[in-house]
Amino acid sequence: MAENILLYPFRNQLKKQVGGRDKLYPYLQLFNTIDNVVWPHGGGEDFVGKVDVTYVFGTIQNGTSAAVTGTVASTANGICRLTTGTSNAGYAAIFPNTDGSLEGAAFVGNNSPVVWARVKTSAITTVKIEIGFTDSDADAGAVNVLATPTATADNAAVWCFDTDDAGNATGWQGFTVRAAGTPAKVEPSLTVAAATYEWLGVAIQGTAVKFMHADQYGNPDYESAWQATAITATTALVPWFFAQARAGSASRTIDLDFVVAYQRRASSDS
Repeated sequence: MAENILLYPFRNQLKKQVGGRDKLYPYLQLFNTIDNVVWPHGGGEDFVGKVDVTYVFGTIQNGTSAAVTGTVASTANGICRLTTGTSNAGYAAIFPNTDGSLEGAAFVGNNSPVVWARVKTSAITTVKIEIGFTDSDADAGAVNVLATPTATADNAAVWCFDTDDAGNATGWQGFTVRAAGTPAKVEPSLTVAAATYEWLGVAIQGTAVKFMHADQYGNPDYESAWQATAITATTALVPWFFAQARAGSASRTIDLDFVVAYQRRASSDS
């Protein structure tokens, strides 16, 4: 099984390294070698220019006023905005390439993929958010019911925040489903704060899944254990950034400051 490339690709983590090939190697090789697959091309998407929804990103929107704003003008760093709209269960999402085509489903567990996003939400009421990997780019969310839990996707590994979850309506939960089986969750103490950026990461290694979180500055503050047999290792997966309304009259905006996904080109290091 190939090792994950790098779990925390942040400048402050690089500064902590004291030098030497062993410690600097993961940071230097991620974007500086050609035996890794990185999406979007060039090392991630900052949303500074107009988002290309023909060749780079696909989008879906459903419901009144649901929308994807590829680049919001005059915002620091550049952002993509997902607007849930005013229909109950309305949603918006972005992912690689065209909706329904799975053309961007280039990631597989055997190649040890990782996805990161810097995210904030306008409010922490009546909203659902998913960040991670899933096997469909046409679902109304990979997660069906977070509390139970049940899934819409057959294979998925996503961070999910859902204010409809009576058991944990204020925090992020790691959600996995494998081969349409019974989903599983991890529930750390990570309370979502409105209008505050945070980093969410998901790593897959074969059939195992790890969930990672860092504050807005890139300081890691949570890392789950590897969740065994959590996803099918050979299923084609797509990076997934999704927001959904949980009340028809209360539209929410979810801002994406940066997204990136990467994996090995081969399933082993030999």
